[in-house]
Amino acid sequence: MDDAESLVSQVELARRWGVTSRTVNRRLGFLGITTVRRGRYRCLTMKQLALAERFHRHLSQGGDSSSFNIQDHEALETQVIPALQPTAPIPNHDLAHQQLTALATALLAQLASSAPAADPLQRARGLAEAADARLVLTSKELTEVLGHGIAGWRDSRDDYGFRFTRHKQQGKVLWTVERCPWSHPPQPRPLPADPPRTTSEPFLGRMGRYGG
Repeated sequence: MDDAESLVSQVELARRWGVTSRTVNRRLGFLGITTVRRGRYRCLTMKQLALAERFHRHLSQGGDSSSFNIQDHEALETQVIPALQPTAPIPNHDLAHQQLTALATALLAQLASSAPAADPLQRARGLAEAADARLVLTSKELTEVLGHGIAGWRDSRDDYGFRFTRHKQQGKVLWTVERCPWSHPPQPRPLPADPPRTTSEPFLGRMGRYGG
């Protein structure tokens, strides 16, 4: 498309708007549009035409020249929204991601297998030691031995084969642990006593008793 086809004459603009050429001149003067001459006619470029058409719509909707902001149109004309550039594919990106995922999975499995297994008798041993040694435990220490919280425990409680008794000393809550009667370890039976030995005089026989 050449320049001639890109221009619109003022005569055509007056016919399109249904106004006189003087009205077109007055509007173009307000907008600061300087037309270009092509032969016998004064013409507008496409950019000038867009501004003039916007001003005409503004007037047609009941507006006046004092309420029309030319700067808004210029901002609209110069505003450019940059298009998002497509991201170039990374060679072997999917393959590398799969390899990293597999490596992380294998590492986690190795760590899980090498972790020491939990001792199922840890709690029982800790309670037995506290009971046999008659230890006085704080709430925090008892929680660590039990492996769970003791919220709601008041005075005494029987659990896990032990009796937990609550005490208060100088504003602190303390606990003692005792074995339940039925959970005491069996006492070793005493060995039977040796039968008493009787002492007797040596047997002298008949000759020893009666000497001749």
